Amino acid sequence: MSFLEFLNKKSLILGEVKSGKTKFTAELFKEAVKLGYGFKIVIIDLAPKTKIFNKEFIGLPLTEYIDIDSTVVYLKPKVKAPRIEGKNKEDILKIAEENAIAIEKAFKKFLESNREILFINDVSIYLHKGELNKLFSILNKAKTAILNGYYGKFFNNDLGSGISLREKCLMMELAKSMDMLIEMKNFKPLKINMEALLV
Repeated sequence: MSFLEFLNKKSLILGEVKSGKTKFTAELFKEAVKLGYGFKIVIIDLAPKTKIFNKEFIGLPLTEYIDIDSTVVYLKPKVKAPRIEGKNKEDILKIAEENAIAIEKAFKKFLESNREILFINDVSIYLHKGELNKLFSILNKAKTAILNGYYGKFFNNDLGSGISLREKCLMMELAKSMDMLIEMKNFKPLKINMEALLV
C-alpha cells in the first residue's frame, strides 16, 4: 500500500500487540518524506516502549524504524504503559490520567502549527482516559491523518480499572469516523470495514 492511497484521508491502522502497526506506519512516513511532504508533517509519538514478561519490547516509537527528517515536527510526550507499569487499579488510573494530560499538550502544539499531515503512533494509549472530542479536534484540522493503535485481547486484565473496555469502545467510535481502516494480520496490512471489527 502506498502513502498516496492515504493522502487527504483519515486512516486508522489497528491490530494486536506486535502485529506490525508501527513498522507499517513508519514505512508510510518514509514514503511521504521521499515524496516531498516532510514540511507538512507532524508526528505525535505516544509509544511508551515497555518490556513485557519475555523481555521483549512492545509499544515501540517510530524512531525504532526511521530517522526523523529535519523538515518534520516530531512530538514525543512522556508516557507510560498503565497496564504493565501500574501495580493496582488506582496506580493504573493515575498513570492513564497523567498520560492524557501530557498527550493533550502535544495536541495543542499540532493545533498551533500550520501543518496538515498528522501521524499518531499508539493513539489507543490516549483513549485510556483522554477525551474523544479533543482527538477529533486535531483530526478535523488535519487534511491527512494516519493513526495506529492497539485493538486486541493481549491486555484483557487491567486490574479492574476499566481502561481496557474504555479503550476498545473509543477505538470503535474512532474507527467509525475514519475514511479508511487497516487491520494488521501477520504483519500485513489489510483494508477492512466496520463490520470486521464487530466480529
